[in-house]
Amino acid sequence: MMYLVTGATGLIGSFICRAMLQAGYSLRGLRRDTSDMSLVADIHDKIEWVEGDLLDIVNLEKNMQGISGVIHSAAFISYDSRHEALMQKINVEGTSNIINVSLKQNVTHFLHMSSVAAVGKKVTDELVDETHTITPDDNLTGYARSKWLAEVEVWRAIAEGLPAVVLNPSLVLGPGSLDKSSTQVFKYVWDEKRFYTAGIVNYVDVRDVAEVAVRAINRELTSERLIVSAGSISYQQLFETIAKFFNKRPPNIKINASVIKGISKLDRIRTLLTQQKPLVTDELAQVARNSHTYNNEKIRKTLDMKFRSLNETIQWCCEELIKKEEKTYLKLPQ
Repeated sequence: MMYLVTGATGLIGSFICRAMLQAGYSLRGLRRDTSDMSLVADIHDKIEWVEGDLLDIVNLEKNMQGISGVIHSAAFISYDSRHEALMQKINVEGTSNIINVSLKQNVTHFLHMSSVAAVGKKVTDELVDETHTITPDDNLTGYARSKWLAEVEVWRAIAEGLPAVVLNPSLVLGPGSLDKSSTQVFKYVWDEKRFYTAGIVNYVDVRDVAEVAVRAINRELTSERLIVSAGSISYQQLFETIAKFFNKRPPNIKINASVIKGISKLDRIRTLLTQQKPLVTDELAQVARNSHTYNNEKIRKTLDMKFRSLNETIQWCCEELIKKEEKTYLKLPQ
């Protein structure tokens, strides 16, 4: 059985590819001509690569010829509100396109990699599970809104007969590129930044995300939504754990939400004057003060899933990132 994997060159996609290959599946990876292939260097020759874009339907139809299943893990992630239109284009329209082609070509299984951002959150301390729903009136970041609307497309396709399953991982921890995605949290500690917030972060090991994907596919799970999260921890504890394995000084100055909001306003002025990337945004500040926890009971029961501990995950990530130091992963510009 041949599976098409979008986002195959990213952190999550690359580990899903390894797990799928180990499980005996044949893979076709969708990439752009500018894609960084460093995360799949060890498995590059085991994947059939095709160049394309989620926004090019004709190209998608060509690249999906002979495909039995799809793993859709490609997405654009940003907490800069100026990127919302682009996230809507890639995350929503791109998802709609690949779903429509999947329906047209009678794909037998579709796995959609979403995010807990699409599940939403509660203002109380109550655990958030898969039954929670969000509405357009919720105070969402642009990224959360795009992932939620992408899920709406998946559920629309399920109603039209597409056998699909939705996975909602929390913060995915793995040894990716330190200047991209969730792995930036390791760079923050490596650079010995001083500040932390009072927020809570939900986390999961990228190897566990890949294992969940394979189990969901092996069991032909459809019409289900599963939160993929190992647990939750304060940002202070997360930073201290990373610092321990990096042998670095952890952030030790706590700042509250109002301070972050003030910094984001000042940074907006700096961004306008210099045309440089924002360092702190309102949406990033919103994420940093989250205090909710996601319930993983359903996935534990449905897929008999046991998650790695935070210590095991952080130690592995730090050791792998240190190994890559000679390749400048830990020597990026400050």
